[in-house]
Formats: sequence, C-alpha cells, structure tokens
Amino acid sequence: MKIKIKERLIRKKGLPEGFVITDSNVMKRYGLFVLGNVFVIDAGEKSKSFENYQKIAENLADVDAEKIVAFGGGVVGDLAGFVASTYKRGINLIHVPTTLLAMVDSSIGGKNGINLGKRKNYIGTIYQPEEVLIDTSFLQSLPLWEFRNGVAEIIKYSSVFEKPSLERLERGINKEDSDLQNIITECCKVKTEIVKRDPQDRGFRHTLNFGHTIGHAIELIYALSHGEAISIGMVKELELGNKLELVTKNKIEKVTRIIEANGLPTKLPPNYDVEKILNLINYDKKGSFVFAFNHENYNIKVKRELVKEVLER
Repeated sequence: MKIKIKERLIRKKGLPEGFVITDSNVMKRYGLFVLGNVFVIDAGEKSKSFENYQKIAENLADVDAEKIVAFGGGVVGDLAGFVASTYKRGINLIHVPTTLLAMVDSSIGGKNGINLGKRKNYIGTIYQPEEVLIDTSFLQSLPLWEFRNGVAEIIKYSSVFEKPSLERLERGINKEDSDLQNIITECCKVKTEIVKRDPQDRGFRHTLNFGHTIGHAIELIYALSHGEAISIGMVKELELGNKLELVTKNKIEKVTRIIEANGLPTKLPPNYDVEKILNLINYDKKGSFVFAFNHENYNIKVKRELVKEVLER
C-alpha cells in the first residue's frame, strides 16, 4: 500500500481512473473531479447497507469495472472497500479521503464493512487498498464538527502512543495550522506500523480501540458525532483504567484538558441510561467488556459492575 500526502494533490492531477463511489455531500462540493462512472450514496452511516452493496455490484458489472476509487469519508471508504474486496473476489481499490478522520485513520489498514441493522460493521473484510491519496486542501471546506471527528482520533493516537505529542495537542488543532500536514503524516505512519505488526487485527492493533468501546455505544444511543462519542469514551475509559491501576490520574487530567482544548466534550449526555450503554457494550463485536487503555494494556476484560460504577460517576 502506497500513501501519498500533499496539498492540492487531487486538485492538480485529478482523480485516478476507476469506478468512483462517493456520497451526496462530496459530489456537491467536488463533483467536477468525477469524470467517469460514479455511484453516489446518501451521506451518512445508514448508507452502509446490503441494498447499496448490491446496487453498486450490479453497476460495476454493467460497466465491467476493474478498479474502485473511494472518494469521501469513512462511510464511503467502508462501503467501497467491502465491495472491492468481494466483487469478483477482489478488484483494485484506491482511497481518496476527504475528511480528517478518513485521512488519519479509516482509509489506512484495510478494514471495511457494512452494517447489520444497528450493529456497526458486522459484515466486512480486511482488504488493503492499492493506494491512499491524501489531498489536505479538501479539509478547508470541511465543516468544523466533521473536522473535530478527525481531531478525536488524533488525540487517541497521542494518548496511546505519544505521537503526535500530547504537548502539541494541548495548543489545539485547527485547519489553518502550518504543521497540520505533518500531524496527518505522523498519524499515518503510526497507523501503518500498527497494521504491519498486526494486519489481521488479532492482537496489537486492538490498541486502536481505545475510547471506542464506550464511545461506539453512546454514539449509537445518543446520535452523537463520532468525535464527540470517542472523546467522552476516552475519558471514561481512562477513568476505568485508573480503577484498574493501569492509568494515572495525571494522564486522565492531561487528556481531558486536550479534549476540551479542541472543542470536544468530556462528559456523558444529560439523563443518560447506564443500562442501555452496558447492554450495547455487552454485544460489541470486539468482545464483551473488552477494553484498550494504552500500548501495553489493550485486551483487558473488565467486569460489568466496574464499568457500571465508572459510568455512574
């Protein structure tokens, strides 16, 4: 897998040839880059469906396509990757991410999938793209809430691996920052090394689940953005790690400050239902009540009662 990161990379050279899968938001903003066959999904998680999977496969067959270009954020990449990995038992795939979240995380590593009802990414494969082409200029038109989804993932990397440094993130991350491309590059390097070490997601790669066990549950229940949910999840999971004597109070305080400095929440929504959260965690595809806290402790089974105690605080 090759990763190219450069401002105006796509604006200057255009999209690579292939059957383009994108969403309605990206098509409105950047439709002029789409010159050939295209399938446009509605923006949002609901588009990761069996129905869209079948429609895309039929379209691919109609035009005899041999390469897919995923042009968009995480939803587009998940769906396009799953189609590419299963259509004709696998065809070439190129990711062109347009969101910060996709640039630093979801476009790298080969994970893809569609949803099984409310069960996120229950049907999927691990299938590496041929290339990931990152044009950082796409971030300039990204809504702030969407930009912050990616910032939350950058904070995750920093908390688990100290890359980028926690000290840098305390100053906040903004679209206009002169070192933003360097931060994206550093995150891509971290993710690539993790994937090389554990390509099938059976061990060390589980470190990347930090913040996502509680985060995914509250994202589904309370319709939070991914960044909001993962930010709250990181704080609560650090508190849980502290109960297990795996995380220091100083670490909790530092990560909480960083999250707040980047305009993201650290507290659960008002009137939250602990039992609903616990029930979703119980059916998490990563494992029931299995948590990652840092690069040394990442497959830790925790008793439901202790998780409940932390959530009720």
